Amino acid sequence: MGGDDWVKFVSDYHLGGGELVVFDTSRRMAKAYVCYVGCMRVANDGGPAEHTIVDEDAGDQGAAAGGINIGSDDEVLNDEHDEVAAPLVVFTKGIVLSYDEVSKLDLVLTNNDGCIGCPFVHHLTATNVASKQMKIPRRVIEGLNLLPEGVVGICFEAEEYMNVGYRQDRDGRMVFSKQWGVFATQNNLQEGDDVVFNFKPSNQGGVNITCVVHNLRMPA
Repeated sequence: MGGDDWVKFVSDYHLGGGELVVFDTSRRMAKAYVCYVGCMRVANDGGPAEHTIVDEDAGDQGAAAGGINIGSDDEVLNDEHDEVAAPLVVFTKGIVLSYDEVSKLDLVLTNNDGCIGCPFVHHLTATNVASKQMKIPRRVIEGLNLLPEGVVGICFEAEEYMNVGYRQDRDGRMVFSKQWGVFATQNNLQEGDDVVFNFKPSNQGGVNITCVVHNLRMPA
């Protein structure tokens, strides 16, 4: 291994002496995983799930999180014994999850039957809470078939949902209206919380998409 791809991998994960990297060559498409001790940047239970990091300030440009493919991007896995990849999970760039948060995230992802698009794991900032502005990456919503502008239902875990307007930004991201701030306040979302956004089809209340938000913060 070597060349620009390896240099980028080292740079993206800020690798230095003493870091632990696991190389899995058991499948046709080999992968490299960075192991973090004491905290986890992504949830990875050893399964075939793919992860992507997105930079909120730079649109959806980012590196693969948790694992990076080694080999040709156009290689097709057509062996009958090849595993089917799980849905991709999108993480905000720089997010670091505790082990408790990772456990809760695994539970959320295990119980996401009926969800469409990609789950989005995000670290709430002052912009999201105090300024009441929330953007969902293009990579997450590209499978939702949404109009450029409209309304979605948004709910906290299994609670009642409220309608929130949205518009599509120039870079393709979904931008929630100021009503998002009302939702965040009502559900005690705070700066620094790590949350998961999931989308489900809906036929209630005049909306066809519901956004389900889970907070990974553990109770005090």
